[in-house]
Amino acid sequence: MGERPDEPKRFGPMTIALVALLGLAAAVLPLLPEGLRPYNFAAFGALGLFAAGRLNLGLGFLLCIGGKLLSDSFNYAAFHFQPDYLPMWKYILPFAIYPIFGVFLRRTANPFLIGGTALFASVLFFLVSNFGAWLEQAMPYPQTFAGLMECYAMGLPFYKGTLIGDVAITCGIFAAHAYLAKCYFPAEAVKPATVEVER
Repeated sequence: MGERPDEPKRFGPMTIALVALLGLAAAVLPLLPEGLRPYNFAAFGALGLFAAGRLNLGLGFLLCIGGKLLSDSFNYAAFHFQPDYLPMWKYILPFAIYPIFGVFLRRTANPFLIGGTALFASVLFFLVSNFGAWLEQAMPYPQTFAGLMECYAMGLPFYKGTLIGDVAITCGIFAAHAYLAKCYFPAEAVKPATVEVER
């Protein structure tokens, strides 16, 4: 099925190049020493948002979740296959939140909407992933509402880098796409949805 005339060109060279660049950043960032990046600063969330928003949902899932799984597998091998570093789906699956929200960015280049979506998706990721950790007793927090709140409170210092990475990298990659589309790749520019009114 072909694209409508008002649809941006998906899978154009510029968009593919940006996704590849973001994928490379997602792969490299976790390998940097902690002194060179905030703890948990990563590009997986931004990759999911951008790939789903500018390509399609399936690729968003594949790149975001697959990239995280691959990264965790490398970590597992780097730490001599210690069970503590074994990739776990219960911590990887919450990354599906990002591509789902990325779909809502397909028809917009509005920086406030993009930044707000990245922020909302990131906060929801924090809530879901920490809820899973509390439910599975990754740490022995009481199975009460107070225990859940304690789990969230203890997770906040680890979340700071994730939040910064999600919002900053998402805004940066969408801004780069908008600028390059405007200046050099007009066929890949996102055009706002229009509503035709009958007269």
